Amino acid sequence: MDLYSIKMRANRNNNGIPEHISGAEKIVYEQEIEYYTSQIVNRALNHSKGKVENINIKVELLQKNKIKYLKALPVTTIISDTVENGWNSILEILSKLGISNGKDILDMLSQTYSMRGAMLLNVNNLERLEPDFARGIRATYMDYAHSPNEKFSCIKSDSENIHFNEALVLATKVVSHPNIIAEICFSDDPNYIKGYIASKKFGYVRVTKLKEYGSPNGGRIFLYNGSNEDVNECINYIEKQPVLIVK
Repeated sequence: MDLYSIKMRANRNNNGIPEHISGAEKIVYEQEIEYYTSQIVNRALNHSKGKVENINIKVELLQKNKIKYLKALPVTTIISDTVENGWNSILEILSKLGISNGKDILDMLSQTYSMRGAMLLNVNNLERLEPDFARGIRATYMDYAHSPNEKFSCIKSDSENIHFNEALVLATKVVSHPNIIAEICFSDDPNYIKGYIASKKFGYVRVTKLKEYGSPNGGRIFLYNGSNEDVNECINYIEKQPVLIVK
């Protein structure tokens, strides 16, 4: 059976500048396209960041022989009572990964708050590597592998589980690239205060508090460790390589 990529992006106008509100994507069987398209449109219409003005849907047939299958990263959780403790936990893991400039890296997260994608950062010299700093790098063409009869909810009523599952898929794909040493992320959803750091060495490490409830801030950094000659190949993998994650 054929597999299709579905992508949704929703935004609204903010003083003439499109403001990103919601995004989602699935890789589904042909007979599931209608179901999942309806799910992710409803999700955009009921987002905690407010009313959307534009919803864009793209449906694309995939070549099944080009899809890569990956095992999901192992998951652990760090309980943090305060925002400060949460970020200190991230710093500790960065240090264990041999990254000595973790504080400087975390200071750059504020630059990602208004970006549409992730920052791609050279972990050694803190050079930003995205071709477009406003857009950033968009990890796409990814989902869980599933059977045709195994449907999942993508709407607000199950937002806690949705955030976690989608983040695990994204992190598994991104850190599978040999030049990505880690990913750091926390959500811009005002009602979701968790975040994570993912790496090949430690897997997906959830941190239970990285911001206060109500904060619209959130961002993502991919930490790159490699030559500048390999940057374009890395970006192409993150943005274009279809990946299905096996739990």
